[in-house]
Amino acid sequence: MTKPMVLVIHGMGTHVPGAMKQEVASGLNEAAMNFGLSDFDIENEVEFFQFNYSEFFDQLRQKDADYAQSISNHLKFLQGHGLGEQMAGELTAFFADFDEDDMLYSHWLDVVYYSLTFWGEKIRLDLAKRINDIMIEANAQSRKVHIVAHSLGTAVLHDTLAKLFRKDADITSAIPSLDVDRFTIDSIWTVANVSRLVNLLNDIADPNHSIVHSSADGCCNYLYNVANEFDPFTWPKAYRRDIENGRHIKVKTVRKLNTHDVREYMAAPPVARMFLFSVVGELVRQSDYLEGVKKHGETSVNRSYEELKAHFADIKNTTNTTDKIKALKAFYQVATDFQTKAKQFLV
Repeated sequence: MTKPMVLVIHGMGTHVPGAMKQEVASGLNEAAMNFGLSDFDIENEVEFFQFNYSEFFDQLRQKDADYAQSISNHLKFLQGHGLGEQMAGELTAFFADFDEDDMLYSHWLDVVYYSLTFWGEKIRLDLAKRINDIMIEANAQSRKVHIVAHSLGTAVLHDTLAKLFRKDADITSAIPSLDVDRFTIDSIWTVANVSRLVNLLNDIADPNHSIVHSSADGCCNYLYNVANEFDPFTWPKAYRRDIENGRHIKVKTVRKLNTHDVREYMAAPPVARMFLFSVVGELVRQSDYLEGVKKHGETSVNRSYEELKAHFADIKNTTNTTDKIKALKAFYQVATDFQTKAKQFLV
């Protein structure tokens, strides 16, 4: 089998096995149809693999469900698993009125689980083993490896790669490691990148200076960083590192309230066109691309880009704070404010 290998890594919240792969494939296939590729199916062109860490987080939440009936109790529980007492106290004060039925509850809690407790290291080790095995198999079969990470998954991927790749690594070691001179990921797709925000919390490796880049001494040949201008999760500590091989891809359309949705990202014409070319060599002609843009636009909200930009300008937060609590506050507050304004403006 010579198909490219595509590893997908989900973001915040609960994800059943196979869901992330299906979302990515559905978005790409929708875009391909809009481009006039009626018989195209991305699952015939690549072999998908998935790394799912939400199962582990869900198990943790279930185990302490009887104890943690409130945010305060959750934070007390997490103190025994790596969360500092001072931070637990500050977070308790801030989230005193937090609505646990809100979608953002599990999102926020996943960030805390991963970034501020020792469970994050277990997730990184599991992913390192997965990538290590895929890269060795791909190397033996002369296959290319591509990785698509979404949301919190971008931080999990970044932190893992920063630890996994190194010079003169011993691949026979019990600790997963890859030699950057012998193993290279063909392309990395960071979709709704939150790696800089998470780095502020766990201080593993600065995404602006780590080995996770596409220059000569980086761990990938191409890097594509994808952000929707109206995705609030990408606003605090936005990723803006210069990309030598690859590019930043901006999405400027809105079709649903959840602008953070990975399927929506992959269905966006500029993302899908670049992915199809970079990963499977499918060249979309300019005329077909413009037709795809038109069809995609017909299902977008009846608001211009300038209207959307003006409406959300007052809550867009690009804070450069180095304070962990302030960063988490910005992450939560911006997403909450966006949700409120979007419901008023988009429906």
